[in-house]
Amino acid sequence: MKRKIYIIATLLLTIIGVIGGSYAYLKTEVESKNPSSIVLGNMDVVLLTDISSVSLNKTYPMLDSEGLKNEKVTFKIQNQGTMSSNYKVSLVDNETVKSTMANSSVRYQLTRKNEATNETTTLEIKNLDALGLIDEGTIEVGVIYTYELILWIDINANPNNQSFSKVIQVEGMQVSNLDKSGANFPELLSNMIPVYYDKTSDTEGVWRVADSTNLNETYQWFDYNDYMWANAVTVKETSTLTTLTLSDGTTKSCTGTNGVCTRDDYLNSSMGTVIPMDDITTMWVWIPRYKYTMFTGLNEPSEEQLIEVTFEHGIDTTGTITCQDNILTASDSASSETCTDSTYGSIIKNKSTYTHPAFTFGEEELTGFWMAKFEMSTDDTTCINSKNATNCNKTDLNILVKPSVDALSYQTISTEFASIRRMEIYGNIHGFSQSENATSHLDGNSYLTGEILNDNNNFDTHMLKNMEWGAVAYLSQSSYGKWSNSLYSGNYRRVYKNNYYTSSNNVYKTGYSGGNYNSSYSTTNTYLYNDMTITATGQGYRGTGASTTGTIYGVYDINGGLYDYVMASHVNSSGNFYPSSAGTWVAATSGNIPNTKYYDKYSYNGSSYSTASQTRGKLGDGTKEVTTTFGSFTGGWGGVSRYMPFSGYSWFNRGGLALVSNYGVFNSNYYGGDQNSLHGTRPVLAVSRDFPWLSE
Repeated sequence: MKRKIYIIATLLLTIIGVIGGSYAYLKTEVESKNPSSIVLGNMDVVLLTDISSVSLNKTYPMLDSEGLKNEKVTFKIQNQGTMSSNYKVSLVDNETVKSTMANSSVRYQLTRKNEATNETTTLEIKNLDALGLIDEGTIEVGVIYTYELILWIDINANPNNQSFSKVIQVEGMQVSNLDKSGANFPELLSNMIPVYYDKTSDTEGVWRVADSTNLNETYQWFDYNDYMWANAVTVKETSTLTTLTLSDGTTKSCTGTNGVCTRDDYLNSSMGTVIPMDDITTMWVWIPRYKYTMFTGLNEPSEEQLIEVTFEHGIDTTGTITCQDNILTASDSASSETCTDSTYGSIIKNKSTYTHPAFTFGEEELTGFWMAKFEMSTDDTTCINSKNATNCNKTDLNILVKPSVDALSYQTISTEFASIRRMEIYGNIHGFSQSENATSHLDGNSYLTGEILNDNNNFDTHMLKNMEWGAVAYLSQSSYGKWSNSLYSGNYRRVYKNNYYTSSNNVYKTGYSGGNYNSSYSTTNTYLYNDMTITATGQGYRGTGASTTGTIYGVYDINGGLYDYVMASHVNSSGNFYPSSAGTWVAATSGNIPNTKYYDKYSYNGSSYSTASQTRGKLGDGTKEVTTTFGSFTGGWGGVSRYMPFSGYSWFNRGGLALVSNYGVFNSNYYGGDQNSLHGTRPVLAVSRDFPWLSE
């Protein structure tokens, strides 16, 4: 029997404007059928509508096919300002009639039409999230977006005697015209400082506070069209300095105990203020959400080439391809996923597009993520001075991300995983916010799911996954990355190798460059990350050529340095999570294993480079798609190694090693996950969908 649920779905028109960090509020109910424009003060994103009210009465849980027949709610927004604006459209609680039904019980489909271009985007059907967010992104001056929204109750819900009442809320903020790439605005946390590099000579310069709105050209934060990816840093709680150096060279006294500079001094400093490297604890690079065009057919070889990337709007998923895990256990498994194309049926070279899966974190869609700029390191002098498992394979080491320091090695994957998750635990050295009573499954010797109990923040520090590596690698090979940077030509378009290595204490330094993509290891014929000396035409900068942009604003140590362990493994022959030698995880399908959002899963195979083994790669991870010859262990783009996890070596590593040749951005290899002198990793920071100014 169908249960009759009475749902109030009158959509009141609400705008919340965010102006200079303060909130202004206006609510109106539009009764007229004539178009209405609501403008809040000097707010530039306005809501236009001709709706009086919409109600869904006597409805019940239903299949999507039935729900799509429900009445459409049509409304519009327009940017009436003088520059681009970020915006969010949400369904939020009605002040007078509160919903008793959980958002997760309601399904919806949203269609958005850009009236300027006539481009129509139908977003995927999904359940309403906890915030009620249905759309976000950037809207250009004068543009009108027309929306059609359909709501229904999820067939799996049981909302007996509950009601659903929401209002439409539009939030907006003017954003920069300095970046015209269409990249999503970076999600900046309250402890993060946007920075730009002020070059004083070919080999020297300083990082300074950038304009967080990216409006001021003098203090410009980012421009992806010009290979200037957004960078941000975190700093120590207290410094040894007592003054800040301002943009004009003058100094300002700090406010900490005994006059020392504090984190708050840096966070509250003016644009152009110097952020000394000694006070930086981590450096990050923003990777905006994008889709890419398939440059090869499914399981077909491809030649090294430009990858066509298109930045996506907010959390849109506009790619035509959808992939689902299909994890197999045979010793000759040849696939790890099943992919289809909603437009073409099958994947078509140069036509099918794929929203990169790195921007899906568990059940959440991301506008982008922060990639650690360098391989991680530590300030623990015992580990630094005598590198071994006893001194370094610990979860309580402080994790740093900085150039020109010893990369952290001698940790198992489970220790790396735990160490990075602990970066956001209460009292961390970086200033990441967290509840004082937050606890985790990472205490002691129990490296388990990665979940933090009583977690009250909106972000997640986690160990780099294979897909996130792939997302950065593909962006480096796009029109926004080094492959297209006109300073470089031929094979010099490849990311240069970090070749710094000395056998004395097994030192691999972060952020170095050999001035070539396949240079031999050295401690003398190697250059710092900020070296902008041009050695020859077409070779570009010998130091910054080791970044994903060919400029100082990219990601480093992605070719050479240490092998980067990534959270990606194949299952064992029984289909269980397979820790191999990674630490204290167990072979199981649930329980004492990482949450599935923290790792990429692959089918089992008994070979490291057979054709079947290599086609286990997934779209977007930078393995099978960038293979020139299947069945060859040097068949990756640029002649790099193309090994896959196999048998008892269940884990991926990426990027190659300073000590060894024939490695690069698209290198993949296998290992057991144990501690040794050859492996390190880096953190990634995923931020929930908030506009960056909402926490200011």
